[in-house]
Amino acid sequence: MDLRVLSTALALSLALALIGFALHSTINAALGLKESILDSAWQSLALGIGLSILISLFWPYARGVRKGDRLVAQVPRTQNTPGGVFAFVDNVVVTALENGHSGGKIKVRIGNGKTGEGIITSYAGTFTPAAIQITETES
Repeated sequence: MDLRVLSTALALSLALALIGFALHSTINAALGLKESILDSAWQSLALGIGLSILISLFWPYARGVRKGDRLVAQVPRTQNTPGGVFAFVDNVVVTALENGHSGGKIKVRIGNGKTGEGIITSYAGTFTPAAIQITETES
């Protein structure tokens, strides 16, 4: 859930809910209704809040990853030690060079200037950027 999307959706949907409540008698008369959800201020506000939460939850799936977005990549690395080879996974920030959706393969620019390809594994969360699993890098 993106807090910026949540706050924007919340502001817009609450404004629409309050306008709907203010105009509920006119709207009901135009539609030929005796009563509707807009007759109660609390119901209108609850509808606005609920829609805001739904929009912010589904926004990352609709948007996907866009060109220029920052992602966290998991890059497998090895380090030679006196006792053998030590393998580990390093997390680095990369920049998307293409648009894509979860499970899709996109090109990315790694911090050292090299490019690579990877598969998008997750979308951005509230406090985390989208994640990608690097599959290929340029030599």
